[in-house]
Amino acid sequence: MSRFGLRVTVLIFCMAAIAGAAAFYWFSSRDAMRVASSLREFQRHARAVEVAIADLRAAQQSYVAAGQGEDFWFARVTALRDEVDARILSMRSLTESVDAVTELAAASTAVHDFSQMDARAREYTRSRQLGLASDMIFADGFDLTKKAGDAVERAVAAAVGTHDAGMTGVRRQQELTLASAGGLAALGLILLVPGARRPEPEAAADSLAPSAAPASMLSDLNDFGVVAKPIEPAPSRVDLEQVATLCADLARLADTRTLPSLLERAAGVLDASGVVLWIADPDGRELSPIVVHGYPPHLATRMGTILRDAENVTAAALRTGLTQTMKADAISSGAIAVPLVSSGGCVGVMAAEMKNGGEQHEALLAAATVIAAQLATLVGPPSARAKAEAAS
Repeated sequence: MSRFGLRVTVLIFCMAAIAGAAAFYWFSSRDAMRVASSLREFQRHARAVEVAIADLRAAQQSYVAAGQGEDFWFARVTALRDEVDARILSMRSLTESVDAVTELAAASTAVHDFSQMDARAREYTRSRQLGLASDMIFADGFDLTKKAGDAVERAVAAAVGTHDAGMTGVRRQQELTLASAGGLAALGLILLVPGARRPEPEAAADSLAPSAAPASMLSDLNDFGVVAKPIEPAPSRVDLEQVATLCADLARLADTRTLPSLLERAAGVLDASGVVLWIADPDGRELSPIVVHGYPPHLATRMGTILRDAENVTAAALRTGLTQTMKADAISSGAIAVPLVSSGGCVGVMAAEMKNGGEQHEALLAAATVIAAQLATLVGPPSARAKAEAAS
């Protein structure tokens, strides 16, 4: 396959991954809205059932009240009982919670027992045995209606619990899908970045000639007793296989004790002398280091925290949610700070001390973005401040 054909294939693959993630997000959101609507309808029926059960109890007690018409209250109790049965049946079709269905079955059983007891109470009422009817109504009738009402309340609690657990799983799947699609798209962009062209032999020879460095610069350095050392250029290509393997291992991470070794591999991929994984506190006010690679133990334990408003690239990455770079100079090494961004905002920063001018290399920056996107899925929910800024 030609180079152009390979680029077109990669582009199509990236577009397909993004389209698939978007389709999954849309369909899952639509299903979530449908389930939420069913839960609201379920709760509406539950409230109506509770009201009907209270009315049913009061209507039956009117059998033995002085001056009341028996036929009217008999018909009223029958209508309320039928309404309760119908609504409980509708509630069964509106929930997928097994516990809720079990509680609704218990409520139906209680209503059925109430119907049998009510038939005997009517016989006593017609035969003017009001004492027996009263005992049955105020004892068995009250207990059975209370039993039905309590079962309906438990069904509502079970349905809400199942819905909340399901929504948590859906949101987690959406976050993982979007993060995976973003990682694939970033990898595709890396593949689409044209590689550096090899210099011609004569030009390469000229670039290595001693005259390329000004004699005055060497003279000044020697005056201070420093031997001039040419800066080695950053590698022209990123090992995509290593990036992909690292991201796959991060996605399968089950024990955080292996995270330092994965961070060491990330430093190797990025050609970094040190990497620090910073995590934001719940309020997003400061960053704390949780994993450090490439620094002496005594220095790693004394890093402390970084305030959100600090004047450095790490704090700037937290505030802006964008990758920040600091070029190397005669004293300090170059550095990059890549935000760990989830669907709700920035949850931390991956900071790396770069070698050989790597902070100016686009391929390395893209690889760092891919690794940070995968790390963001391991950190957890964003801080409250990050959520508020994302919403605004």
